Amino acid sequence: MIWLSAVLIVFLCWRLGRMKRQLERLHVEQADLRHRLAENIDDGATGEAKLGAILSSMVEGVLVVDKKGDIVLVNPSLRRNFLIGQEAKGQRSLEVIRNVPVQDIVDEALQAAGQTLIVREIALLGPPEKVFLVNGVPIVRAEGAEGAVLVFHDITELRRLEHVRQDFVANVSHELRTPLSSIKGYAETLLDGALEDEANAKDFVGIIHRDSERLSKLIDDLLDLSRIESGKMRMTFEPCDVKAVIRRVGGVLGNQAASKSLGIELDVPEGLPKVSADETRLSQVLVNLMDNAIKYTPEGGRITVRAAVTGTFLQIDVVDTGIGIPEEDILRLFERFYRVDKARSREMGGTGLGLSIVKHIVQAHGGQVWVRSEQGRGSTFSFTLPLSR
Repeated sequence: MIWLSAVLIVFLCWRLGRMKRQLERLHVEQADLRHRLAENIDDGATGEAKLGAILSSMVEGVLVVDKKGDIVLVNPSLRRNFLIGQEAKGQRSLEVIRNVPVQDIVDEALQAAGQTLIVREIALLGPPEKVFLVNGVPIVRAEGAEGAVLVFHDITELRRLEHVRQDFVANVSHELRTPLSSIKGYAETLLDGALEDEANAKDFVGIIHRDSERLSKLIDDLLDLSRIESGKMRMTFEPCDVKAVIRRVGGVLGNQAASKSLGIELDVPEGLPKVSADETRLSQVLVNLMDNAIKYTPEGGRITVRAAVTGTFLQIDVVDTGIGIPEEDILRLFERFYRVDKARSREMGGTGLGLSIVKHIVQAHGGQVWVRSEQGRGSTFSFTLPLSR
């Protein structure tokens, strides 16, 4: 009996030891499982944080919808562009973005078979008006579309540049055609026998010469503008005496002003600090502004050139008592080929590029240019140049 009890005790001890080892192994496995679950949770949180950072830093707008068309995700760029201030999740895109073409892209993507890429260009009415290229693609699984992703690329600036290029080509073609047609017409007239008519032949040759000069000036202005905008125009910035440059330009244009009985006044004090400028290009700016002032100021008027220090810049004003500029034209005055009075400008030999060249030269110097004007009372064109150090 004692022997049986001893065997039972030994068996129970062995059994208890085995159960203890199993419990210890189970604790280890549970701890390992908890550790792996924590790692997975951390990885998921990290992945979600990374995805959020990527979406927040994207310039493109991103819209994600589920298979019912309800919004799942909208990134900050899309919120800014479409002014989405409310909570968008769970709503239809039309309710939040309020753009029918966007809703059409969402519907088409959800109904598409396979990885179909949908590309559309949409306009967002302003102000300011924006243009987006939208790429939509369905999220496809074995059982069908589970949702869709739309990416919005802002191509507003690209479309604007395309319009500028088209307008530029059209304007250049028109500006070149006018003098060329005149030259061709009068040359043909001379060849057809007008050479024998000495009274008219001289006038015809004079018109051909005038239009050829106009054509040459237009080409020179186009080349200058092209070099400035492409950064290929070399400028040498040196300390420059503005007063000496103003006097020299005033002397060059003196006869032109005298022919219209215009007075030119130079209000430039002695002892002005020098500016950092390319003297040749500074002369070109002053010639353009003063030449315009002479052209658009009636006989007996006055043109004043002033200069004064403003902070770290020297401000130069070209003031006239001319016909003035309508308020609605002032904002576009420095655009290429923009003219307030097209017929009058061409009659006076203008190319429509002078003020655009002025703007680019001044900006290349680190200054600014602007205009104040009142119809019938004259205009003031002002620009600044940095003082020389």
